[in-house]
Amino acid sequence: MIKKVENKQELKRFIYYVKDLYKDNPHYIFPLFNILFKELKKEVIKDKTYIAILSLNENNKIQGRLLYTVEYNEKEQRDSCYYSYLDLVNSQKVCNELFDYMEDDMKKNNVFHFEGSFTPYDPDNRRGILIEGFDSDPVIFTSYNMDYYQKLLETNGYSKKTDTYSIIPVRTEKNIKRLNTLSSFFERRYKIDIDFIDFRHLDRDIQDIHSILTEADNELLYQEAPSIDLIRDVAENLKLFLDRRIIIIARERETRKPIGFAFCLLDFNQVFKKTKGRIFPIRFLLYKRKITKVRGMMQYVVPKYQGAGLLGYMYKIIYDQFKILGINEFEAGTIMEGNKKALTTFAKFGGKIAKTYRIYGKDLTK
Repeated sequence: MIKKVENKQELKRFIYYVKDLYKDNPHYIFPLFNILFKELKKEVIKDKTYIAILSLNENNKIQGRLLYTVEYNEKEQRDSCYYSYLDLVNSQKVCNELFDYMEDDMKKNNVFHFEGSFTPYDPDNRRGILIEGFDSDPVIFTSYNMDYYQKLLETNGYSKKTDTYSIIPVRTEKNIKRLNTLSSFFERRYKIDIDFIDFRHLDRDIQDIHSILTEADNELLYQEAPSIDLIRDVAENLKLFLDRRIIIIARERETRKPIGFAFCLLDFNQVFKKTKGRIFPIRFLLYKRKITKVRGMMQYVVPKYQGAGLLGYMYKIIYDQFKILGINEFEAGTIMEGNKKALTTFAKFGGKIAKTYRIYGKDLTK
């Protein structure tokens, strides 16, 4: 039986379901439940821009959940239904029940194209169903799910739209030397300034970041470049997790034109794993100091400087900060499989694919 989430109590059941489903899984990281509840309460209960549903058995026990919304799809040039927060038991019946309800609901609104797992308002996070890499913890804001999701979705008629990858660069002495050499060459050839993001002039920096994302190979973005308001909202929502020393903007020295952007986050999943989805301020600050891993969230370069070594130069600056922060692990992702330039750059330095995520789509006939 499908139950549509319509009040706070039902939303809490939706959110906390993962505590039951993943209680014996050593790698699943519980979200910050209070923050997630606040976020979804606005989207599902107040604004009703998202629909949350639960699959219940005859004893009213949750068997699965799904969240979905409608958003214009630039690539498809039509409205699409995007689903996310898919979690369920290993049951084809439950999977079919969840997706049949979503599809029937969307057909009433003349929406016949479906994609996920993908969150439109947060296009670089939690995208895709994990299909390879189940034997290690996910880094912050990436997906983790049971290994049977792939089979359930494909049996239901969903097929691959695109894959995304998390890459682990292998930092050997040889690779570091090569990166230093290329960075020195770039620095001699181009007059570029690398600036850490300045929270005192955040509006200016957001304008520059938006300019870079808009100009930098839009065909490699799964959707259109995020708006200035969206970038500002993300910055505000992630304020607690940001460290300016690993968020940089490259600008031409003479013109001050923004030409590159690299954004990394400390892997707070190392903290969340210990707090089990709850916030303890003192523990949070204590555990934060012990974070040893960083996730490369975004890296974009305008066309004029693509292939010139700017991306490697930016990461050389960031790697230097890792020493100060006590970071010894780095994971870049998730990178779309079509983004050959980014994948090639990391491959040059011994990068290997750590995890593969798949965005699944389905088209229905009208």
